[in-house]
Amino acid sequence: MDDGNLAKRPMKVYLTIFLFFLVACEKKEPPMTGKDSFIEVALHAPIKAVLDGSTQPFSQECMKHLNLCWYKFEKSANDKNLPSVTIKNSDSTLVIPKVTSVTIVIDDRVGDNIEGVDISLRGLPDNSTHQQNIDFIYQLIENLLSSGWKHYYFPGDPRISGAEAPKVDAPGRVLGEYVSSHPWLDPHYKPDINQWMKIGAFYDWYFYNNNAYLNLKAWRHDSKDNPAETGTYLITMGFATEREYWVSGFTEDKDKAHWKELLPGELEVSKERRLRLEEKARAAGIEIDETYQDPPINALRK
Repeated sequence: MDDGNLAKRPMKVYLTIFLFFLVACEKKEPPMTGKDSFIEVALHAPIKAVLDGSTQPFSQECMKHLNLCWYKFEKSANDKNLPSVTIKNSDSTLVIPKVTSVTIVIDDRVGDNIEGVDISLRGLPDNSTHQQNIDFIYQLIENLLSSGWKHYYFPGDPRISGAEAPKVDAPGRVLGEYVSSHPWLDPHYKPDINQWMKIGAFYDWYFYNNNAYLNLKAWRHDSKDNPAETGTYLITMGFATEREYWVSGFTEDKDKAHWKELLPGELEVSKERRLRLEEKARAAGIEIDETYQDPPINALRK
């Protein structure tokens, strides 16, 4: 397990993202009428509560030999009545408008409660300017922050905030070392257009809230006619409970089954890496955000 593994978990949706771009704009569906359009998902709640309370139909596909079931809602981005999705976690409520898909995977070996939710939402019209998309995404980020979601640093990454972004001259790395929690993508920092374009096609912001974790992703597809100015973006959100987040960092089933026993050792390795990178950053004149403390992990409390 390493600090990149949570980022790798949602990476499986990038194939879905690619297929989405191929077909989303081709579908035409009539708008829903006669009732409100919404979906409410509470982390840790039974999947039945979502299915019974939703005004939208979910498909179900199960693979019994894997003990997994996929529950999915999906609509075309062209639909005129896309639902809002409310995500509830502890005492936090987040409302996400104009959602095009919701995917919930239930592992029967764990139970029928919701451990993770992946959401895609409609962004701006195709070939809007990159600056318009930046503004749109950061409005979403403001909504997340105001709903109680906080900036999350990976345990092995240096705590370098966006305030230090001008001292970091390359995306994805700090002083030559790969980091997932890059200061250019601190949710409290809005990169300028030059930084934005240098980052590349994929953007990730990380948050936590009351023992749950969130990965906000954007995929940029530049236009053919004016790639430096305009493009099409797909935006997704991946929510995970504490258990789902940390288990996803282990690749072997035998390790997943013993994640509580293995995690302290992995966190110690991450801590040593963070200390080393922060010492290196201080020597280069980069300040460390000493106010940030890693969120507690309830499963490890004695």
